[in-house]
Amino acid sequence: MNVYVEKNTEQDRWWVRLDDCRVSFNTCAEAEQFVERLTSRLNAPHSLDMLANRPSRERSANMNRAKGSVAASADLRFAKEA
Repeated sequence: MNVYVEKNTEQDRWWVRLDDCRVSFNTCAEAEQFVERLTSRLNAPHSLDMLANRPSRERSANMNRAKGSVAASADLRFAKEA
């Protein structure tokens, strides 16, 4: 992601560009503070488990296996009742 500050002289505003998006600020200091915080968060270590609040792949696989065994036992129960 390209993140940079630019001055809009027509509107006397500062813009932080985030690729195709832009965020407007009153002062250069506000814009630079935003960029600093954003880049520190972007560069912070992230695990796949943290992203999108999803369970880990191993836990997901275990949950799917458990669901499969419950479904299989339900099929057997219905087969015995029939």
